Amino acid sequence: MVLALSNEPASKVEPYVQQWDLPFPVASGSTAGGKLGAMVGARGIPHSYLLDPEGRLVWHGHPNSLTNKHLKSAMVGADRAGPNTVLSWRGEIDGAPPKALEAAASGDLAEAFKWIEKAAGSEGAVALEECLTAHVADLCKQIDVAVVRGEFGQSLPALESLAKELKRHPLGEAILERHREIENDETIQNEIEAAEALDKALELVANRGIKKAKKSLQSVVKRFPSTHAAKRARKLIGE
Repeated sequence: MVLALSNEPASKVEPYVQQWDLPFPVASGSTAGGKLGAMVGARGIPHSYLLDPEGRLVWHGHPNSLTNKHLKSAMVGADRAGPNTVLSWRGEIDGAPPKALEAAASGDLAEAFKWIEKAAGSEGAVALEECLTAHVADLCKQIDVAVVRGEFGQSLPALESLAKELKRHPLGEAILERHREIENDETIQNEIEAAEALDKALELVANRGIKKAKKSLQSVVKRFPSTHAAKRARKLIGE
């Protein structure tokens, strides 16, 4: 979880959030940036906080210094929920096969559909199948939106998990095709490479500051001029 705080009013914060395309919630106002900010050691604005799965504060600082390394460190131990947690669906449907509901809650969609098939014809099974089909469609939409925005850290692993999970299910054909399209799309692959280069540059920003990391950021702009990563790098160096 990432949470950003600011002591400025929403009217000033919202344009900043939109300009930098921040993908996490930002709280604003005197209470958020003042009392709460002081409690967790805010040194300036904007200031971001990263919590681990147990709700413990593991990192805080300027949001532009937040890197994948910080995120991966914060997620240590989160795998206990299983690799398909991102695919999970939770809900209660009367008459639905209990094993199917359990599998869906764990993100084991293939297993859930298998139990639905065994209970084919029952009202609960039909209702659950409709819910899971809509859930898969929604996941695909979210992944596509993230890819368009250049947010690959979670979207591509989620798509890969979804493709593997449903490879033997009728829904999986379109997902596998989308996965292949992304793998063969030079523009997207260029975006991914640019995002990786920017992550390395942001490590320097976090450790040595913008001035020391300026050459690395300029390199991202030069090598990948039309990418989301280059756009963000330009903003960091004021171009």
